[in-house]
Amino acid sequence: MDNSKLAPHVTPQVVTRLLDVAELLFAEHGFTAASVRQIAQSAGVNQALINYHFKTKQGLFMAVFERRCRVLMQERQELLAQAMRRGAEQGKVELRDIIYAFVYPPLRMANDDGPGGRAFVKLQARLHHEPKELEQTLRAHYYDETTFKFVDALRACFPDRPPESIYWRLTFVMGIYIYVASNTGRIEIISRGQCKGTDLSQALAEILDFCEHGF
Repeated sequence: MDNSKLAPHVTPQVVTRLLDVAELLFAEHGFTAASVRQIAQSAGVNQALINYHFKTKQGLFMAVFERRCRVLMQERQELLAQAMRRGAEQGKVELRDIIYAFVYPPLRMANDDGPGGRAFVKLQARLHHEPKELEQTLRAHYYDETTFKFVDALRACFPDRPPESIYWRLTFVMGIYIYVASNTGRIEIISRGQCKGTDLSQALAEILDFCEHGF
C-alpha cells in the first residue's frame, strides 16, 4: 500500500495490523461471513478507517490477498527463471525443477513463523467457496500470468503430449500443495506420529517425487 495515501494520524503499522487481523478472520470465516465491523473491532480500529483505505469489504479482501500473493508469484517466477537458465546451460529443463518452482513458495510460506502464512494458504484453499465473481477476479488478477508461464514450461517438457493432459496434471499439483500446506493433521494420524505436517523438507521431497512421476 502507498503510505502517502494513509489517513491522517494512521501509521503503516496500524494498517498492517488491520490486514493481519482481516487475513485471519477471512481465512477462518470466509469473505461472506467475516464482517467489516468484526474485523475493525478485532484490529482495534474505527470502521471508518477500513472505508477510507479500502472503500468496500471486497477492497479489503483484495488488499489482504495482494499482500502475500504478490510475494508468492514473484518467488515462483524467480525460481522458474532459474530453472529455465539451468536448462539452457544443460540442454534440458528438468521437470523436477519446474515443479519445485511451483510448490516450494506456498509450502515455505505456510511453514514460516507466525500465523500469517498458514492463514493465507487456508484463504487460498477456500477461494472456491467464495462468491464466483470474486474468486475469478482474484485468480485472473494475481495468478493467471504466472500460472500460464508454468503451463508453457511444462508443455515444452512434453511436446508430444496432449495439452489437456498437462492442464489436468498441473491442476492435480495445485490440489496436492494446497492440502499439504493447509496442514490438517491427517499425516500425523495416518502415520501414527511418524510424520509431521510441519516437516517441510520431508513433505517437499515426497511431493516432488510424486508429482514428477505423475507427469
